[in-house]
Amino acid sequence: MGFSDILEMLKYVIPSIVTLGGVYLIIKVFIDDENLRRNQEVNKALLFEQRKVSLPLRLQAYERIIVFLERIHPFSLFQRIYQQNMLVPEFQLELIKTIRMEYEYNLSQQMYINDDVWQMVNTAKEETIKIINTFASKLPNDADGMELNKAIFNYYMQSQKEIPVQIAINFVKSDVKNLF
Repeated sequence: MGFSDILEMLKYVIPSIVTLGGVYLIIKVFIDDENLRRNQEVNKALLFEQRKVSLPLRLQAYERIIVFLERIHPFSLFQRIYQQNMLVPEFQLELIKTIRMEYEYNLSQQMYINDDVWQMVNTAKEETIKIINTFASKLPNDADGMELNKAIFNYYMQSQKEIPVQIAINFVKSDVKNLF
């Protein structure tokens, strides 16, 4: 077998190898694209299933947070807690105890809601406690608890300030709309 025979064979082998390499690359790219497309479809299906399960849980958490905020709203809280002949220190203590119990009961909801919403809920709780303590400290200890209620109510009516709990409720409602 001579050099010319080898050249003659290479004349047929080299184009075949190049063709085979090109076909291999084309098939590899096609298979890779197909695998990527299938993975994306599977991920979409999984995401859809996750949302189908998690969305009701998240909505329930937002509902519970709204209920919590409504329950610690100063005016509904005062009406629920106040008992006739309660003095300011006793009323103050009951209000704060109730707020903290309600908060602790709803702590697990932070797992399902947006961090900004949870921070707003914390702020509303802390501001409500702060306003109760501030006005309770300004009243005599032997004053009726209803005086605390009146003082806080008058403060919000005269200052035209929004109640922190109401700000938080509005924030939660706007965040829920982002789920859809």
